[in-house]
Amino acid sequence: MKGKYSPLKEKPLRVPGQSADEAIEYLLAEEQTAYFVYGCTFFVIAILEWIRLLTVATFHPIPISIVAGSAVAYSVFRLRQIRGKIRKFKMGRDGERTVAEILDKLREHGYAVLHDIVGDGFNVDHVVLSYHGIFTIETKTVSKRDGTKIDFDGDNIVIGGRVSGNDAIIQSEAEAKWLCNLLTATTGKRLPVKPVLVFPGWFVEPMPKAIKERVWVLNPKSVPSFIKNEPVQIVDADVHLATFHLSRYVRIRGQESA
Repeated sequence: MKGKYSPLKEKPLRVPGQSADEAIEYLLAEEQTAYFVYGCTFFVIAILEWIRLLTVATFHPIPISIVAGSAVAYSVFRLRQIRGKIRKFKMGRDGERTVAEILDKLREHGYAVLHDIVGDGFNVDHVVLSYHGIFTIETKTVSKRDGTKIDFDGDNIVIGGRVSGNDAIIQSEAEAKWLCNLLTATTGKRLPVKPVLVFPGWFVEPMPKAIKERVWVLNPKSVPSFIKNEPVQIVDADVHLATFHLSRYVRIRGQESA
């Protein structure tokens, strides 16, 4: 009906795990459907060729059956890969939502908490803004095998006894730097941003003091107490200023992608 429009003037803020949900939706709606139809199409063609062979002797369905068999096998292979990706995204999404439940309680203390801040080709899972500082929080939901703990020695992360390198640390630090630059450009003030890397469901060994000054590697349940134990670094007015500009950035990005 003409003349009707949405009463909402702004896009809502993003929810935890929204990027993972969008990736899952794409895999289900685009790639999985495409490979399913691809495999079924060749399978049906092969069946029709065999039916035609039974009724008209001049038809030879063996070549098309070989092609169809290869197409179906490839489709099954790709569908299994897509299912694996979906499981991974779902686990990551659930991990982000678990962390969000912990962080959202900080709002009771006057902190601002935002989720799924999208940049160019990446996203920051969570951001906490407070007078103790601003914190980017990257969630890594890792499957457990034999080990039960995670350790970071300053160079490598060791997960359950297996060395996994420092890519997650580099990612966390890059996200903090990006947010710091974004807030500097939008607020005109250089505000302290701390990178935090969390592993839901894992025991994380305490970090040496030198490492804590660079990045926090924690179980998410420890994040609130770590933040509260930090000294006051930002006045309330600047916290509100940074929150306003970051929320505005999220809404503008949402409108651009709509």
